[in-house]
Amino acid sequence: MKIQSIKIMSHKAIRFLLPLFLNVAVISVFSFRASAFDPSHLESLNAGVKSWNSMRALHKDLLPDLSGAVLKGRNLRGVNLQNANLSGVILTDSDLSNADMQHITLDAARMSGSMLMRANLEGAVMRGADLEAAVLDGANLRQAVLKKSILKKADCSNVDFSEANLQDCNFREASLVNANLGGADLQAAYLWRANLGKVKLSGVKVSEATILETGRYATQDWARERQAIFVSTPLPVVLSSTPPDVSSAAVQGDLKNTLSQDRSSAAHLAPDPARSANIWRKSELPSEVLHDRKQYEQLKRNVFDWNDMRKQNRTMIVSLKGADFDHKNLSYADLTGADLGAATFKGADLEESDMRKADLRGCNFREATLRGADLGGADLRGANFWRANLDRVRLDGAVISAATVLESGKNATPEWAVRHRVIFADER
Repeated sequence: MKIQSIKIMSHKAIRFLLPLFLNVAVISVFSFRASAFDPSHLESLNAGVKSWNSMRALHKDLLPDLSGAVLKGRNLRGVNLQNANLSGVILTDSDLSNADMQHITLDAARMSGSMLMRANLEGAVMRGADLEAAVLDGANLRQAVLKKSILKKADCSNVDFSEANLQDCNFREASLVNANLGGADLQAAYLWRANLGKVKLSGVKVSEATILETGRYATQDWARERQAIFVSTPLPVVLSSTPPDVSSAAVQGDLKNTLSQDRSSAAHLAPDPARSANIWRKSELPSEVLHDRKQYEQLKRNVFDWNDMRKQNRTMIVSLKGADFDHKNLSYADLTGADLGAATFKGADLEESDMRKADLRGCNFREATLRGADLGGADLRGANFWRANLDRVRLDGAVISAATVLESGKNATPEWAVRHRVIFADER
């Protein structure tokens, strides 16, 4: 009897203590992730750059771990961060001019507005880093890996990017004056409105997905003229290689064939092909709310906070179908790849917004301002642009239909599509 009582008590103790042990283990794991850096390394850096550099000179084999550390607004000029791990570090608005950062790891680092003038980042690994509006004038990024990094509006003048991996990098409106891109990989890079004055392009790799400073996609002819290398990786729809003297009917026939063949794999095409031709009429939508209410409120509240959130969560699915943005200020909003089908933007300010590959089927843009916006690759079937401001809008690769209403009030035609290098498709 006593033995049975002991067993019962033991089982009760296990049932009580096991969740406690599990909670402690989980808390330990999350605490480690939240502060992954070595506290002693951060303490040494906090003592000042001079003291830090002296310590590194004495301990040449030390591999500093400052991953995830918050170093916002710090003066780190001339700091020695060779071979250091700074993944996920926050270095926004910090000064790293003349820093030695060879072979540093800066994956997903947040460095917007930072100063990196003449910094040595040769061989650095900084995939997905945020360098928006950073100043890198004269920096050495030879053989660095910056895949999917953001360098929008960054000053990359005189930077050595030779043999660097710049795939999928966002260089929109960046200055690359006198930069060396020799041998760099720019496949799928985004260079719209970047300043490429005196840039060195010999041996640079581009593909059909590379968006040039003109807003057009890279072509074999463009590469040949600049002694660049054209890598053939077919897009769902390739527009830029179409000769200008091809007839409208022939061009549209080719585009329709390509669109039909790749409709299932094209990210910018409609996920629901059964929608009707006039989907922009809100009466055709169900009465219930179709969009993510939290996302809707976040975007309306503050565009810049929204953009920061998207930069930190690149895989986030934006679901704003049928949302009401009438007369809202959404200038500079990052809406790439967003599902905005049948949303209404009447009188809204979408200047300089990024809506590449977004689902904009049936959206109402009547009298909206879209000056300088990027609609490249977006699905615009059935969208209404009557009296909208489309000055300097990029449309390359967008999909339209006979139900698309142009700013003039007229419906889009295959001939209009050819002139503007967009795809004319049916509503299926």
